[in-house]
Parts: sequence; C-alpha cells; structure tokens
Amino acid sequence: NEERNDEAIRERMARDVMSVDGIKREEAEPKLKEIEQSARGGLGLVRLPYRVGIAAALVAGFGSIPMCFDLHTVLWFNEQYVTMDVEDAKNLETWLEVGSWSWNWMEPPLGQASFFLLCLQYSRDQIQKIGGKSYTEYIMEKRGTKLCDTFPQYNKLAVAAFGKSIMAS
Repeated sequence: NEERNDEAIRERMARDVMSVDGIKREEAEPKLKEIEQSARGGLGLVRLPYRVGIAAALVAGFGSIPMCFDLHTVLWFNEQYVTMDVEDAKNLETWLEVGSWSWNWMEPPLGQASFFLLCLQYSRDQIQKIGGKSYTEYIMEKRGTKLCDTFPQYNKLAVAAFGKSIMAS
C-alpha cells in the first residue's frame, strides 16, 4: 500500500506540466486546475453508491434499536408485518423484556444481514489476496486511465496518481 501525500502528488504533477510545457511554476497552475477539474468531473456520481451505503447503514443501525427495544415501535411493527401473538403486559414492562420478545422476529434478518456482510468482507479479502482489485480500486484506476487519455502529453504515472488523490480527498 502506497502512502498518500496529496501535496507531493500535486507537486509532482506541477513539475511534469512545467517540464513538458516548458513553463514556470506560476504558469503551470491554470493547467493543474484544468486537470483537477477534469478529475473531479462526475465525482459526485461515482461517490453516490458510497453515500447511499453510508445512509442505509446509518438508518438500519439506528433504526434497529427502536425496532428491538421500543414497545410502541415493536407493537406497531408486529401488527403491520409480523402478526405474532403479543406477550402479556407483565412481560413487556422493561425495554429488555420488549427486546426479548421482539428478538423472535428480529434475530433472523439481523443475523442474515450480519452473515451476508461477513461473507462480502471475506470475499473482498480473498480477491485482494490473489491480486484482484476492490470496487474502489477499480473505479480509481478507470478514472486515472481516463484522465491519462485526456492529458496524454504528461507522464501517465503522475497524471493517474494526481487523479487518484483527487478522488480520495
């Protein structure tokens, strides 16, 4: 794993622009901004799956708490979707008792979701161990290649590294 240093990567790109175009540092800045703008193009769309995943994880994570332990939420969910016999009131007096009852139907989906995520993590790890790329690495490489194609006059390694540093920032 290469350690990222965005300032060094930017400086390397600037020096390549200066060398290829035969210009001074100040004159290279507009070209750097052009390359950076090109690298940022479509970045919002590329990051969308990550943002959706983050939002879904937060909603599911925080939502699971009342779904397990809040009596009103558990009763509503049971009435709408589960239709299990409601425990006696004396067995639903504390949040722990509510959780014990709701766990009857909450355990299978939460357990399955946890196992599924564990399998995804394991498969990603195995793919990386045999030299495969994660989705993020694939996207970064693809965007780096596109940036290199847009600016073929510059060093491909410098351009790709610059593009990757912009996506990761």
